[in-house]
Amino acid sequence: MEGYTPIFCAGVLDSLAVELKATKDFSKLYAGIAILGYIASVPESVNTRAFSHLLTFLGHRYPKIRKASAEQFYFVLLQNGELVIEDKMEKALEIISETCWEGDIEEAKQRRLELHDMAGLETGLLPKIGNGASNKDGEKRPTASNENASYSSLVGSTGFERLVDKNSVPLKQILFPQS
Repeated sequence: MEGYTPIFCAGVLDSLAVELKATKDFSKLYAGIAILGYIASVPESVNTRAFSHLLTFLGHRYPKIRKASAEQFYFVLLQNGELVIEDKMEKALEIISETCWEGDIEEAKQRRLELHDMAGLETGLLPKIGNGASNKDGEKRPTASNENASYSSLVGSTGFERLVDKNSVPLKQILFPQS
């Protein structure tokens, strides 16, 4: 059975790429991120591809998805230290835990790029996640300048009337609260 693990994981990654592309379904996104985290932790050659895909979600348009990805990314780094160059592991863990992933998207994208470089991945390998840049006619659609407004509209459209937390805290404070 172990001989089939890379083949199975590659098939799962192919399916995830299709299912997660431009989806707004939070359940699907959370499940996909968890699966990517698991595959990235497996000691097989396919883990780099899952790790790279997980890394893309650190720049997702929805803050909650960035946060969930950061949590998975942190656990993957702890489980599989081979994905980041050894002498940069401490810095990578620091970036992932001290960045406020629910905050400014531009800062999140900058931190994601730093982590991408630390992992030694080629910049061209950073897959694009769907941001809904064009419609079926090929025309550009306006993108929300404020990702929290976009997130709020998504949450509102699902029937949940709640405010987006404007006072987000870094992942480090959530994982390691001070006593």
